Amino acid sequence: MKRALILFWHGLGDIIMLTPHLRHLYNEGYKTDLMCLPETRTSRILEHCPYVGKLIDVENPWRKDDRQLEGLRSRKEFDEKATCNLEKFETLRKDYDWSGASPHYMGRYNLRHKIDTTSVELGVRLKSKRMEVFIPESAESEARKYMDGDYIFVHTKPRFHAYHNWDATEWMKENLPPLRIINTGYEEEHFMAFDNINTAFVIVREAKHRVLSSSVFLPACVSMGCVIDVINYGRPDHKVWPVDQSKILHIREKGKWIK
Repeated sequence: MKRALILFWHGLGDIIMLTPHLRHLYNEGYKTDLMCLPETRTSRILEHCPYVGKLIDVENPWRKDDRQLEGLRSRKEFDEKATCNLEKFETLRKDYDWSGASPHYMGRYNLRHKIDTTSVELGVRLKSKRMEVFIPESAESEARKYMDGDYIFVHTKPRFHAYHNWDATEWMKENLPPLRIINTGYEEEHFMAFDNINTAFVIVREAKHRVLSSSVFLPACVSMGCVIDVINYGRPDHKVWPVDQSKILHIREKGKWIK
């Protein structure tokens, strides 16, 4: 196969929204090496993706430390890290048959859905915007340890997006049956974490109900065809809304119900 290189320094939810582009290139005869944040590698989110070859770590221009909640970089720091990544990309791309960078720079970033922004920046015309996750049998087996009976999957406190945090306890009491809760929200009560994020994807897929804030679990659920009881957005963030909202029962934005 021909070799492609993509520079893509974004989070795990964005990685799922990149999968239509990876699939498109694969169908055009390319296997893609991806320059991405270390969390893409350590989460194992693309470990079984047939469209991807190597994962090449790059600097995180957005955040000071992926391991700690230390906030965003200054614009000067962002530019320095972005420049470092772009220089590395310019050096590596010479050895590839096709290459593209999708930095989601401001301007384009807020005008379109993220999938469309990536398409514009890569110069790729998608035939399908269908997203994918790639779940191995090992993750299926690990997830079965936690799936005893019906349960509610909750993720309403994303680690790096505190503005989306929401205490959904009262809403669940009023709207959902009193089932066991599996909670993956950062610092939530009964918090659960998994070395392989695909294990969590299986658990959310098999849940009786799903209560989410905007996070990686939203595109994951959409890609798996799951019904989502509620999505919470702490601020308007329509660039990451599901393209098809037919399986979204309720949407909460800035404390107000809009669906």
